[in-house]
Amino acid sequence: MIRMQIPVLGLIALTAAGPVLAEDDGNDFLQLMNRPKARELAQRYIDNAADKWDGSVFCTPEENRADARFAAVKAYLEGHPNDLWRPQRYLIIQGLRAAFPCSKS
Repeated sequence: MIRMQIPVLGLIALTAAGPVLAEDDGNDFLQLMNRPKARELAQRYIDNAADKWDGSVFCTPEENRADARFAAVKAYLEGHPNDLWRPQRYLIIQGLRAAFPCSKS
């Protein structure tokens, strides 16, 4: 009976943890952004991160918002090659903060 408990407990521990997925880094994301057919996918990542913080951490313009966000993030990634090891979400936010600071009025 003890022999059966060890494998069962091990199986439960493995399935309870689930798969661990690492977020892509800036290198991976910049490669994605440079692929024209992947523009829509890259834009979804940018918008997902941006929609949570727009208006508080940065303020993107209303006009051509998607294009402005995309261009800002791409410019930031290309201009900060030493930071591309960081997670893509962090870099997206940094790029948007650099390009679109909220006015302090």
